Amino acid sequence: MSASTLSSWVQSRLSAVYEAAEDDAFYKAFDAVFSPSCQVTHNHASISRDALKDALFSRRAASIGAQVKWDDNVITAAAEKNSNEAGIVAGSFVVQTSMKFRIRAAPAQRQTLLHFSAKVEQDDAVAADETGDRRRIISFLYTTLDRTPPIHFQVPPTEKAVKQD
Repeated sequence: MSASTLSSWVQSRLSAVYEAAEDDAFYKAFDAVFSPSCQVTHNHASISRDALKDALFSRRAASIGAQVKWDDNVITAAAEKNSNEAGIVAGSFVVQTSMKFRIRAAPAQRQTLLHFSAKVEQDDAVAADETGDRRRIISFLYTTLDRTPPIHFQVPPTEKAVKQD
């Protein structure tokens, strides 16, 4: 596997976590990407892996789905000794979450902007997946910013004033 495969591995695994539709799929995706001993830093504060899992799971409350949109600037720096299996991947993506409640007849939405750096290595402490892959993120630094997309109201066309002579 090449360094570019490493970035696509991170992108597909993180997308699976954020886009998981069911609770079981979320937990399976989370365990498939984060090492049990993963060091996590969120907004410059160290948190535990379990706190990350709880935070991501709680963000799913009142949502009907999420879509991940990746930025084009995902960068991979492969580790020198094992460039095929380990390295650092950095980039950013936006998670657009649709909520159960509606605003102006459309689902309310929330956007989360995420900038991250993930260190990926083979983790002998985990069971290999069906392809024999034991790669996991062992260090995850990320910064988030939540925002609500603007609501676009439809403005009816105005009638032109009729000139009276």
